[in-house]
Amino acid sequence: MNVKRTIWLPAIMIVTFILEGVVSLQFAKPLFGDSRMFVPHFLLVMLILMTAFYRRNTTLVYAFILGLVFDIYYTSVMGIYFAIFPFVVYITDKFLKVLQNNIVLVGLITVFNIILTESVVYAFYSLIGTTTMSIATFIDMRLWTTILLNFAFYLVVFFPFRYFLVKLKKSENRL
Repeated sequence: MNVKRTIWLPAIMIVTFILEGVVSLQFAKPLFGDSRMFVPHFLLVMLILMTAFYRRNTTLVYAFILGLVFDIYYTSVMGIYFAIFPFVVYITDKFLKVLQNNIVLVGLITVFNIILTESVVYAFYSLIGTTTMSIATFIDMRLWTTILLNFAFYLVVFFPFRYFLVKLKKSENRL
């Protein structure tokens, strides 16, 4: 039994899931007040790193499961993150077939995927009439701060999580 794969990887993803909620509840007002909003997409960042440094099919399974759980726990509309998370994994995999997976390029892919995710969610909520925020307000009040927060998280977790995933992949290849 590979303890890293069966215990540590799911535990890391569960802690990341919980951390998203804690960060959004505890740090939103003290950092930005009512003038700005940010949405932590820490699970998305972790899935992008898993796509870059681990197995794509395993990452897709995680993306489907975490997307479903995310929809159930955090959103009022079922299925949006269930569709977005695997799509982001797929897009990231296609980008990485052409590009190298170093810190700069994976960071750019992460920023692109955060912008894509936020834009799709905004468009979907606008389409069904859940939000009345204009696109200019969305970009000014929500998108920039979301990109900065998630990129900062990316920079913090990149090296330790990459190291963990590379060691995990090597240990699985030896079996």
